[in-house]
Amino acid sequence: MLAPNAIAHSSLLDDLRQLGRVLTLRRPEPDSFSPNIGKLPWIVLLYCLVSIALSIALNGTADGTLADSAVFVGTLSVPFWAVAILAGLLKWLDERQAAGSIWLVFTLLLLMLPPAEFIGATVWSILSGLTLSTPALGTLAQFVSTLPHFWLALAGTLFIARNGRGWRHSLRVLFTSLALFAVFTSSVDPLALWQVSTTVPTTADRLVIDEEVLYGQPRLLDEHLARIEPGKPGVPEIFFLGVAGSEEGVFMRETITVEQLFRDRYATAGHSMILVNNPATARRLPFANHESLSRALSRIGKQMNGEEDLLFLFLTSHGLADHRFSIKLSPLAFSDITPQMLAKALDDSGIKRRVVVISACYSGGFIPALANDHTLVITAASADRVSFGCNDTNNLTDFGRSYFDQALRETRSFTEAFERAKAIISALEAADDSTPSDPQIAGGESLRAQLEWFTREPKQTR
Repeated sequence: MLAPNAIAHSSLLDDLRQLGRVLTLRRPEPDSFSPNIGKLPWIVLLYCLVSIALSIALNGTADGTLADSAVFVGTLSVPFWAVAILAGLLKWLDERQAAGSIWLVFTLLLLMLPPAEFIGATVWSILSGLTLSTPALGTLAQFVSTLPHFWLALAGTLFIARNGRGWRHSLRVLFTSLALFAVFTSSVDPLALWQVSTTVPTTADRLVIDEEVLYGQPRLLDEHLARIEPGKPGVPEIFFLGVAGSEEGVFMRETITVEQLFRDRYATAGHSMILVNNPATARRLPFANHESLSRALSRIGKQMNGEEDLLFLFLTSHGLADHRFSIKLSPLAFSDITPQMLAKALDDSGIKRRVVVISACYSGGFIPALANDHTLVITAASADRVSFGCNDTNNLTDFGRSYFDQALRETRSFTEAFERAKAIISALEAADDSTPSDPQIAGGESLRAQLEWFTREPKQTR
């Protein structure tokens, strides 16, 4: 029962104890939530600050650090302003209700938003990260992760519903229900303190072409090509080539991560090389372009034992709707790679057995030119779909994370990893209500026996 005329004001301890009753959908005790009206704004400000502290403690910042972040504290106050307006409107609908008491109750419920977000995010992480994720499981994860927010809205609605009767009260309950569900469920991470800057890199972040870069790049390419060792006769081995086509950091990080995975899982040390377009690696790694890719494939082809060894070629970048693989490093003017260009480079290298994985939008457009009996092609999207996760703040694209960092760490089979990754991606995209990227796999019919060989642990292949 609300007590607008109570002389004795409830303490914080009393309010929290009664909040427990509200959260468990029980009726508060009589004369509960009687605020000192003069101190109420300061109490609400205190609760706002407590919510900020809870958000930091439970959910952290947008990127886990304070670096390169922008504060938008104004956003934090939006839910508190919303409940204040709601309390005033409810008082207008029925004078018997105490706006101060309503404001206090709803503000206390806002204190539960950071824990609710933490619980929801934890449930989402557990369910969506399961190896055997399916679209249905993704929908379930999304539903379960939002339940804490819906519960808060339900608790506030029942609190109002139990204090009154008549048509005016019914109108108030309906209005409260709609408003609370909007306040508590309309935004994701409502109390997050920080937001990663999405500004376009300035010229200071672009590649500076000095003498070291200009003359060093040809030398770097030659040095890295020379490090590729010949295969051992009689022992099937994997040769790895990674290509980070565009200058965003996510593609560089993904290529480096995948190369290390292959060194660890498939013993490719001495048979591994990466080409990267990024200002940060311009003085230690060769650039990625059609020329360096062709030369790397040619060198690998000469060092492989053609009937035994397998090439694993991984390319990650943006993809264009006309099926070009983006090659970009400002201010250099590199040409994008087409399916025909890549097919010719592979054929000219003399490499007979190949697995080609392309993480890019519209990458399914490469399949007709590349896939055949001795070439297995895996793409992050179909020919007419985009893939996701290439934001520069990410460590891996969605496909890269699902295929390499999850599925391929659990199975050594490239084809089985694809099926697992496709299920994971489908669940993620269903949860986000995104148009499915529709990853593709084709070709490689004559590689089955060889691919089966590489599913064995390294001690059995050495």
